[in-house]
Amino acid sequence: MPNAIPRAAWAGLVACLSLPACSGGHDEVASVGLPVVTTAETVRFGTSNPMVTFDPHLADTGPQFSSYLTLVYDGLTALNLASPFEPHPSLATSWTWPDDNTIDLTLRRDVRFIDGELFDAHAAKANIDRLMELKGPRINTVASMYAAEVLDDYALRLHLHFPDPTLLYNLGLSPGMMVSPAAFDNPDLDLNPVGTGPWLYDRARSTLGEVLHFVPNPEHFEPTYHDVPAIDVQELPDRRARLNALVSGQIDLAIVGPTEAEPARDQGFGVTSRANRWFGLTILDRAGDLVPEMGDPRVRQALGFAVDRQAIAEAVYFGYARPTSQPMHHANLGHDPELESFFSYDPARARALLDEAGIDTFSFTVPVTADSVPQYEAVQAYVRRVGIDMRIKVIEPGSVAALARTRDYPVNTIGYPNFDPDSRHPAIWSVTAGFNPFGYEDPRLERLADEAIRSLDDDLRARNYREYFNVVVKDVLTLVYLQIDDLVIYDSDKLTGVRVGRYIDPMLREIRIRPDGPTFAGVAGE
Repeated sequence: MPNAIPRAAWAGLVACLSLPACSGGHDEVASVGLPVVTTAETVRFGTSNPMVTFDPHLADTGPQFSSYLTLVYDGLTALNLASPFEPHPSLATSWTWPDDNTIDLTLRRDVRFIDGELFDAHAAKANIDRLMELKGPRINTVASMYAAEVLDDYALRLHLHFPDPTLLYNLGLSPGMMVSPAAFDNPDLDLNPVGTGPWLYDRARSTLGEVLHFVPNPEHFEPTYHDVPAIDVQELPDRRARLNALVSGQIDLAIVGPTEAEPARDQGFGVTSRANRWFGLTILDRAGDLVPEMGDPRVRQALGFAVDRQAIAEAVYFGYARPTSQPMHHANLGHDPELESFFSYDPARARALLDEAGIDTFSFTVPVTADSVPQYEAVQAYVRRVGIDMRIKVIEPGSVAALARTRDYPVNTIGYPNFDPDSRHPAIWSVTAGFNPFGYEDPRLERLADEAIRSLDDDLRARNYREYFNVVVKDVLTLVYLQIDDLVIYDSDKLTGVRVGRYIDPMLREIRIRPDGPTFAGVAGE
């Protein structure tokens, strides 16, 4: 393990991190003795995903959550890959259900925010109230909750509209992260987090758009985090540049694609993967408001039959992907084996469907990040053969989720993680979903999901969601081509504990520096 940063070096620092005088310029921070951590003591992570905001109640999940927010905040619950659909203790140590619509949380008693404010039930309630007032991008994932009540200083009651088996899990994501109530009105909260997390954001030594530096929080309530390494998150939009940075020793690990994974393995670097998400097109303009042809399910089906999934899996993903027609992975609720090969490669059938719909040709534009251009160029080539002109617009890294909430494009290209359908419905297909900007409503989906979400009957939930995804697949509300692996390459001589998380990127909280790795030079003060 790396040496712990001396606690004496932090005297006065934690309490002042949220003050303007301590977060403005480099010289001001240096005056309070902010320690400098050596490269050997730092995990340097390369990603294409920029930091958008440090305010968790206004933040998305995905890489924004797992690359940045989890370092500086704790949730009421926590997530764990060992049982990925179950909530684990964090700021809430235990919970009970007095009835189907009520959850009582017991909270930790030994926690303070980095500004010195006490975490207790009053602070937790203030966060829940703020979350519901701000109505951020993930408010739909906690829509079952309508109020929080303080029972005593360390007991909080959550009042629900209906039973919600996923609420506790979702309180381990950005909606459940706790901010110091004293910082709610900070004008720079989006740039200067004030949480309880295992790391502190070193704003003075960070440059937005380039590298963000995090140092261990010696006051964190969990002692196992006192000896963790510092973390640099470096923004490198190009996957090849991330591979080159790893090879040259500028970073220690990176998110990459299949074309970078094998060269990294050949050069002796570690490669870890996880079957995480799907590749395809989620149809936003389902009624044809922007592109009239998209309003016809036969046209959307033509997009499915036109593409050779197996060829793309082999030629573009080099085997790190598997053909499918449905969003849900085989281990997830709602997976239907009969839907797995609903779409086959049948360009003649695709052309016949277009003819049946009275369409000779049409065009539409897809927003694609630079990392994903090769995959969508492959799709583009296939659909062109049946008369569909799919145009690719390369967009800024980190902007795909924001664009998916607008009416600028008829489709989005988010590779959604394979989460349970209870959270996918309110995020993607519900009439009120954030990723349904055209407000398309399918009464069948609303009924099936509403019954399933409100039920604790496993058989009913499985039955409803299988029917639900038959609608999604056959009416092509989302067109899935592949289930794909997310890939992380890393310096296995330096790092241990590297695993791909549920949001594309590595689980930074788990990564440690090998005790037999680089020699640590200690901490230098400025």
